[in-house]
Amino acid sequence: MGGWTNIAPIENVIFGDYLARELHSGVFWVISDFHDLSDYKLLVFEIPCDVNGKPVGTHSIELNSKSGSTYNHKKLWKDTIVGNSAHKPYNRKSYDYYPRGRVEISNDRAIIYLNPNIDKPFIINEIKNSFGLILENISEIRIIADGSNHYKCWMD
Repeated sequence: MGGWTNIAPIENVIFGDYLARELHSGVFWVISDFHDLSDYKLLVFEIPCDVNGKPVGTHSIELNSKSGSTYNHKKLWKDTIVGNSAHKPYNRKSYDYYPRGRVEISNDRAIIYLNPNIDKPFIINEIKNSFGLILENISEIRIIADGSNHYKCWMD
C-alpha cells in the first residue's frame, strides 16, 4: 500500500494505527500515478501550531503564503521539489499535477481541504496522523472535498 514522506520532524511518534504528536497545519500532496492510488505516497509540509492555527516554534522552510502563516502550494513546489533529486521522479511535474490539499486550524477546529479523488478513509487517516489531528489536540475535524479548479489535478 502507500507510505508517507514527512518533511518536518515528528515528535512523539508511535507507529501503527495511531500517531500521537503535536498539532500542525500545512499542505500536502498525494503522489500517485494510478487512479486506485495503489502506489501513493503522502508528501507533507507541516507547520507546528496552536489550536488557533498560530505557528509556533521554528520552521525549516519559509512560510510563503500571502498571510505569512502557511504555505502556498505553487511556491513551495517550485522552491523545494522542482529539480530536487531527493524527490525523483515527481520533481519534474507541475505543482498541480498530483492531487493536493491543506490543513487549516482555527478556534480549536481543523479543516482538511482536498481534491475529491483523495477523499478516501485510508488517506484521510494518514493525513490526520501526519498533522496530529487527534481529539486530544483539537475538538473538531471537518473534511471538505473541494472539486473546484483550485484543487484540480491529473485525475480530474
